[in-house]
Amino acid sequence: MKESWGDAGVFRPRELGPPSRAAGAPWRLDGVADVPDTVIEAGRVGGLEIRAASTRGPGHRARGEVRQDALGVTDLGGRYVLAAVADGAGAASHAHRGAQLAVRHALGYLAWALPGSDLDVVDMVGALRKADEALRNAGPAPESRTTTLTVVAVELGWAGQGHRYRAVRVGDSPAMVLTGGVFVPLFARRAQLDDRLPVPRGPIDGKRGVLRTGEALVLATSGLGTPMPETPLGAYLAEAWAEPPGPVAYLYHLQFDLRGFEDDRTAVVMWA
Repeated sequence: MKESWGDAGVFRPRELGPPSRAAGAPWRLDGVADVPDTVIEAGRVGGLEIRAASTRGPGHRARGEVRQDALGVTDLGGRYVLAAVADGAGAASHAHRGAQLAVRHALGYLAWALPGSDLDVVDMVGALRKADEALRNAGPAPESRTTTLTVVAVELGWAGQGHRYRAVRVGDSPAMVLTGGVFVPLFARRAQLDDRLPVPRGPIDGKRGVLRTGEALVLATSGLGTPMPETPLGAYLAEAWAEPPGPVAYLYHLQFDLRGFEDDRTAVVMWA
């Protein structure tokens, strides 16, 4: 049996500071068969290049715990691209189910509502309500399915000025625009711990904007959002994502090694 563990050479995770002990430990299978360690999506829709991945952090891998993040992206007839990310609360026993349900029902609602409406007037908050309802009705102890949720709808080629978007959020999962080599947050308000589904107690965050050529819209979970402002990760990703990377390279960017930041990593990025 091989004594060492992990990838070597060009596939070795990028060390952005003191290495994590968990990152060097063997991965352990978790006990949830239908939630894989990693999921990845990639594609091009009109003038948008899209990459999306959700992967277990080193902590969950070393302990054999399930990935608690979830994501979803979909092309709605070439006119809209929908995306959602959810970060299940670490202390909730079925947080992974809550994150999955939130993403599925939020995107399902918008896929139903947008074709008969317009981005200006569609009820974006309705997507959060549908997700909240799904979490509450999925069985007893809805607090065991606690999760954040961020949802965005992007309209392609709006009036020749770029791609307009609307985003809504419950919780503290960050959304940003990468412009001029800098990540600019979409939401200014600092969310509280109880701003989560189900039954969020804080206000809903909402944002409208236009994604211009050369910019990228980023949805992420705290596994990226927490270290980005205070460690070299922000500069590393700003350089790596200056242009759309290939799908495998994109996934590699999420496999960084940095002590103290071992949470699941999830991000959806859309480049104009």
